[in-house]
Amino acid sequence: MLSQHYKKAVTRCACMLFAGTALQLFMGAVNASLLAYPLGIVLAANYLYLLILISFNKEKWKWTTHFTGRATYITSLTAMLVLTIIFGLVRQDGAEGAMGALGFSQMKNSWTFNIFLLHFTSVIGVKAIDDLRNIRKQKLHTAVMHTAFFIILLAGIFGSGDKQRVTLTTIQGEPTNTGVAEDGKKTELPFIIRLKDFSLEEYPPHIHIYADDNLSKEHIIIKEKGDSATLGKWHIECKEYLEMAGCKPGDSLYRPMNHVGATTAIQVRATAGNDTVEGWISCGSHIFPGSALPLPDGQMLAMPRREVKKYLSQVEVSTGDEIKNFDIAVNSPATIGAWKIYQSGYDNARGRWSTTSTFECVKDSWQPATHTAMWLILAAGVFALFANRTKKKRK
Repeated sequence: MLSQHYKKAVTRCACMLFAGTALQLFMGAVNASLLAYPLGIVLAANYLYLLILISFNKEKWKWTTHFTGRATYITSLTAMLVLTIIFGLVRQDGAEGAMGALGFSQMKNSWTFNIFLLHFTSVIGVKAIDDLRNIRKQKLHTAVMHTAFFIILLAGIFGSGDKQRVTLTTIQGEPTNTGVAEDGKKTELPFIIRLKDFSLEEYPPHIHIYADDNLSKEHIIIKEKGDSATLGKWHIECKEYLEMAGCKPGDSLYRPMNHVGATTAIQVRATAGNDTVEGWISCGSHIFPGSALPLPDGQMLAMPRREVKKYLSQVEVSTGDEIKNFDIAVNSPATIGAWKIYQSGYDNARGRWSTTSTFECVKDSWQPATHTAMWLILAAGVFALFANRTKKKRK
């Protein structure tokens, strides 16, 4: 049986669920832009002041008890875990229907999710303030951990209105500062990006057997001339490997070519018993079509488009006052003030010969606070580890 404290905590969660569902049905999604600067900072300051008042007046204000206690911590954390699992399992595409009406297909703007998140943040906030007030009694690393988590949650809620995401596509040699925001509107950025060069690295070619309009799951990898391997019943040997090659229209012979549109071509010899076949296979490019090698049993040896290992854009970013050069890769963004520029795409049809790059420009003014909090969590974890070891040694 649940204790009285747990019954009250569960009842509060049920009331918040009912209130969030009602608001979602009658008012629609939450508009995060209402928390844009400076309103977001003003509300955050007043919210923090309210939590401080709650912490200092818990004994006088009996209604504040639902922000403290083990039952409150456990139920609020459980509710957030359940909603987070739903967040991860349901496609966040804003689709209509029952899930859309309840806000589950757009959880970030759901009243239910945001009400529970605000309640959970308040619980953590009051706990962090209590820890800081009783720092001599409370373990230092625990107080730092709670405070850091509260800062992350606070920045996530009240900084959501200041986040901007702009998708910008650049053409090599042409400077641009106009992109498309999340709402589909054209947006001018406070800097100009010019794509200087684009480079792409691919994994070695994979050779498959093509039959019944499908590629075999099994494959072999060819890296250089002389490589050999067995695929099915066929023993395949690489007689010639051309990283950059091309062929004339109607011709099956590939020759070295260092030019836009050049593709990878491999001359192979396939042997199975008394059957031997030799010829060229290629993955093709936006200029040259791919080619396969027919086998006597009606199947073919084929090379699909090579998988991309990494790609990088060399860009020049001008802010008016200065010009900076960056190499932007998928996990290596450029930083301009409060903006980060991420590599998000390129011209897939042209592949390594792409002359365009797509960037996602993200502005998050609250990011420094979040980063600081994450470093605090790391420091608190290390401190707790060494503190526990020291206690064990003393015992």
